[in-house]
Parts: sequence; structure tokens; C-alpha cells
Amino acid sequence: MPDDHPAVDCLAEFGAPDDLADFDEFLRVCAELTGFDEPELRATGMAHEHHRTTLAHRVRDDHALVHLWYVGSWPGETPSSARAYDQGLAWRTFRADPPGAAAPGHGSWAEAPRGVEER
Repeated sequence: MPDDHPAVDCLAEFGAPDDLADFDEFLRVCAELTGFDEPELRATGMAHEHHRTTLAHRVRDDHALVHLWYVGSWPGETPSSARAYDQGLAWRTFRADPPGAAAPGHGSWAEAPRGVEER
């Protein structure tokens, strides 16, 4: 995320990182940071797990929270679960399935990827 992005100082704007202990506040801040609304974040099924991951880390910043939601792991750590990786917002952003997480089926290579128009 570029330094001039308005969400970079999101935690400073919304309060101290300890304010993220409240689950609803956590979701509100994460929605602002990720560009996905609260229902979309809840629909990943990862909101509570990501909240627990965030609370387990003493130092919290905007970049770490965005990384957690998009990649499924806290920066420098492995994903908290296979589901966290599968449900990462990165896959939703470019409408793809995570490698190894969804079987495309026999012969799927013969069809254009979802969202791609034939020329």
C-alpha cells in the first residue's frame, strides 16, 4: 500500500491499537483498511480468527492488518490456517481460486478463466 494511501494512518485516526480489542471496532477498522465492507469480511468466515490473531500481536499497524486479510497470515508468519489462506481477500480481488484449494475439473484448461471474455 503506498504511503500516500488514506488508510495508512487509519489506526491513528480511529484510536489506539488497543481499541481493536472490541470485535465490532476491529471489523469497522478492517473494512476501512481493506476496501471490503463488514458483511463481506464476515462472509469470509475469518473475522473471529483474524481478530484473535490481531489480539495475539502486541504491535499492530495498518499494513499488518491488510496483510492478514489479503494473504491470510500476519506478516512474517505462516497462515493461521489453511482456511485463512483460501479465504484471503487477494483471491476475491482478482476473482481467482487459490492454487491447490479448488479443483478446476478435468478439461478446465480448455475454457477461459472466469471473468475473461473471449476475443
